[in-house]
Amino acid sequence: MSNSIFLWKFILMLVTAGISTHTNELVFISKTKISVPEPSGLTYHNGRLFAISDATPFMYQLSLDGELEKKFFVKKEDLEGISYIEKTKEFVLISESKRSIIYYSLYDGIGKSYKLKGKQKSENKGLEGVCYNARKKSLYVLNEANPKELLEISPKGKIKQSYDLNFSKDVSGIVYDSKLDVYWVLSDESQALFKVSNKGKELQKFPLSIKKPEGIALDINRRLYIVSDLKSELFVYQLK
Repeated sequence: MSNSIFLWKFILMLVTAGISTHTNELVFISKTKISVPEPSGLTYHNGRLFAISDATPFMYQLSLDGELEKKFFVKKEDLEGISYIEKTKEFVLISESKRSIIYYSLYDGIGKSYKLKGKQKSENKGLEGVCYNARKKSLYVLNEANPKELLEISPKGKIKQSYDLNFSKDVSGIVYDSKLDVYWVLSDESQALFKVSNKGKELQKFPLSIKKPEGIALDINRRLYIVSDLKSELFVYQLK
């Protein structure tokens, strides 16, 4: 068998298996100090960034340049993840210590909350990030470590699927990429960004120079935003 035929058969095998052969580039754009203490989660909505902190009971509205525009009192503390659901016009927040998801509306405030089943080794090794997959109408939640998992859950917190993650020391943030149908997952301890399949398999790795990266968002122009919990800094990258 010639080398060219073997290569094409190998590529066909990968595509058939549902594994992406496309590689991306991550181009650094800027770093900015932000007025959010210990930012632990980040999401994009309507041309703005929204961040939460594990040190305060607030949600922070930022410009794409990192300027603080508004603060919203959400009453909850120890928040570790945030995402926006366009269909219901709600933010979903993650409480690590309570192992729960909490809904929040800019118009109606705190809504319903749901406790997730399952155990976590400690309050500091539990739920750590959340994103919404509109294709599957499911939330995807990270369990930081022990066990290190990607959980697919219903909007009411019922666990549909769980996938073991073995590509990093821990996991600290997640965002869904609808264009590629993949997830971008941060690792605090490994200090890296990973492109991850729907079943939790590593597709690509990007080492980062960010200390304690814990929140990530993706905008409509394919820009990735990452916040440092330790330094209260916003890093911006262009995804190509």
